Amino acid sequence: MWLAWSVRRLSAGSAPAFGNPSSAPVRGQPFDSAGGEAHTERMRVESDDPVALALSAEGAQRRQRACMPSQPVRVGLLLNPRAGRARNPRMRTELQGLLDGPDAWAETWDLGSVRRALAVLLCQRRANVLAIAGGDGTVHHVVNALVDLTTETALLTGEPVPMPRVLILNGGTLNIVGRTCAIHGPPQEILGKFLQFFAGAPLSRVPARRLPLLEVAWRQGDAPVAMRYGFVFGSEVAYHAIELYERFGAGYLGLARFLAELTRGILWGSELWQREGWKLGPFADGLLVDGVHYPTYTGVAASTVDLTLAIGAAAAVRRRLYQPGFSARVVQALDPKTIIGLVPAMMADRPVAGLDDYPTVRQLRLFGPYTLDGELFHEPAHAPHRLPLTVAISEQRLQAVPGEWTAEDW
Repeated sequence: MWLAWSVRRLSAGSAPAFGNPSSAPVRGQPFDSAGGEAHTERMRVESDDPVALALSAEGAQRRQRACMPSQPVRVGLLLNPRAGRARNPRMRTELQGLLDGPDAWAETWDLGSVRRALAVLLCQRRANVLAIAGGDGTVHHVVNALVDLTTETALLTGEPVPMPRVLILNGGTLNIVGRTCAIHGPPQEILGKFLQFFAGAPLSRVPARRLPLLEVAWRQGDAPVAMRYGFVFGSEVAYHAIELYERFGAGYLGLARFLAELTRGILWGSELWQREGWKLGPFADGLLVDGVHYPTYTGVAASTVDLTLAIGAAAAVRRRLYQPGFSARVVQALDPKTIIGLVPAMMADRPVAGLDDYPTVRQLRLFGPYTLDGELFHEPAHAPHRLPLTVAISEQRLQAVPGEWTAEDW
């Protein structure tokens, strides 16, 4: 049921958004771009360390110039070859063939390569439209790296650093964010259509929908407050549901097997249910929704975007444009048999006893592991003390290109 909120990827043969990080991100220091020696150093750093360039005053100025409304559209493609559709070599070749050179795209095989790829595309390529080919998990990690790189550059240089337009190419299965922007079709078709309408045009002609981001903050011990950004949040029950689901195989067949086993375990008891049933709640750590206290609860999900399920068959949360805050749905502390009966209502945006809907939430406070855009965070073995979490709206906004353009309109 909670997979309806934050399931990772349901396509056959799906894989994590990226593999394990193979290297830590390289961080540089700002440097003076004036004078001959500084110019030589800048050129050396540009070729050897694009991240250092991105974090410099020169990098900030390049992004400022690239994102001026009068500048021509320059697309930079970030492609995750491990994601669903992007695994197809033919599709990757077709995507790359649409672009105007090898510097216009970058493949990211692991998390450690995302930051460097962004630095190359935004500061060496000087892209002002960032195309992302991958699933919801890929979008999640790229957005986080983009926000972190942009924020860090602004802090180091004192320069305002604009965000590029983001064109989501729907390389996954659910593609929640892409469908929120009315993006449909295979990645190469989406990119080809965009270039047909906007290649050579000034950036000012490219529409953008400002998508708000959730900000999940926590602190462990004396460490500074850490943050992650995303669109769809799920509490501990979502974390465990995804974890259990993955044991039954990938794709919708795996999901069907999981739901069947879950129902069988709740109604008649099974070895799996007796061993793992506690993972589906209720939980007694408490939840605060804008000051409304739930001493115990089964789960909570939050979103800044429409959640379209089953390839558009149902919507769990509908959000109006300019609606303040974010939407949240709380499942009260209920027995498992009652929860099974609520599954249709959970998936159909229908009010029912036991489900509390909050359309304009400012803040959630809770504990435990969580999911964000279907990715799992704070594995209990690594965070055994159930870290306190705060979920709020971020000041950051994603400038997402919508899919409603036509030749007549543009």
